[in-house]
Amino acid sequence: MNNFYNSYFKVDTETVVRNFYKVKDYISPDTDIIPVIKGNCYGYGLVPMAKIFAERCHAPLLANAAMYEAVELRQNGINCDILIIGGIPQHLLHGAVEYDLQVPLFEEVTAKKLNDLAAGTGKTIKVHIKLETGMNRLGVRPGADLSALLDQVKKLKNIKVVGAYTHFATSTADYYDPFALEQFEKFKEGAAQIEAAGFPLTYKHCCNSAAIAWFREAYGTHVRSCSSILGHMAMEDGREPIGLEEPVEIGAYITNIHSVSPGETIGYSRAYKVQRPMKVATLSIGFADGFYPKWMRGGGPVLVSGVKTRFLGCCMDQSFVDVTDIPCRLGQKAILIGRDGGERITTWDMEQFCENTFEYLYGTVGPRVERIYI
Repeated sequence: MNNFYNSYFKVDTETVVRNFYKVKDYISPDTDIIPVIKGNCYGYGLVPMAKIFAERCHAPLLANAAMYEAVELRQNGINCDILIIGGIPQHLLHGAVEYDLQVPLFEEVTAKKLNDLAAGTGKTIKVHIKLETGMNRLGVRPGADLSALLDQVKKLKNIKVVGAYTHFATSTADYYDPFALEQFEKFKEGAAQIEAAGFPLTYKHCCNSAAIAWFREAYGTHVRSCSSILGHMAMEDGREPIGLEEPVEIGAYITNIHSVSPGETIGYSRAYKVQRPMKVATLSIGFADGFYPKWMRGGGPVLVSGVKTRFLGCCMDQSFVDVTDIPCRLGQKAILIGRDGGERITTWDMEQFCENTFEYLYGTVGPRVERIYI
């Protein structure tokens, strides 16, 4: 392990486990959780978080969106069932058979190829029918299109339909959003059609983290969640009825402290114009670490010595912070997300400031930012 890191992304794993069971207690006793760990588990780290969900939360099925990450999990000893919920390029379908993965099915070309690949190894591959209900991203529409797909699948001996799912386009907008209700009706129609065709469904899932908060009627056999387990409720207005806790702290280190005078400038293209005498700290983090540019270039909040101050700008590997009248020293931490003394910056604060979701803000954080698990 390379411990020579300039910045860190620290995860309190006990909090993650508590959140998992808070969500479990909130939903129906007859409904289980499928942790979705796509996009490097939303920046939290793919393999370490998968091990938490599989070994400490005892989730029997994990989901992600790409063959690359599913194979990465298998190669790192994750042996529970894994479902890919995103579209799979045709040239990668053999990985589903080789690594015993569950995959989406919504059209006939993939059905035929999957069956041939599985037959060649003597295996049976498990699929979840992805139903198109309004997102218009992936899926087969209930009715004639679904009927044609199911007729084909009945002839394929090496495919086993075990689930059906869809994804809500507007469940974050409001409780009982009309379009989400419309999508759920289409999902029920499709699931009933699948079962009527002779395919019993072990998995019926359409609720994401936001829908978990309000759409009890749509829970099905499973809900798909990661943002809620990670302490981030996905409702656009910040509603969070479960009592989740945020497990993350993001920080960097002060590498220089210097004074600047009115008329001077800071950074490339003289981006920040100094209007008054100031003290500036340079931090060991920049946009090459994968942080959304508006976070630091837009004057986002940061904690230094327990005081909330602001970024003045950033470069590729370094950034600038206003520490005027703030006692600080070389080598100490600056907190981007988390608590320092009596002050705190939450993920929700940064989502509001950047006008973007935590999935984007954290999902792009790169490998130079050391993941630490406590």
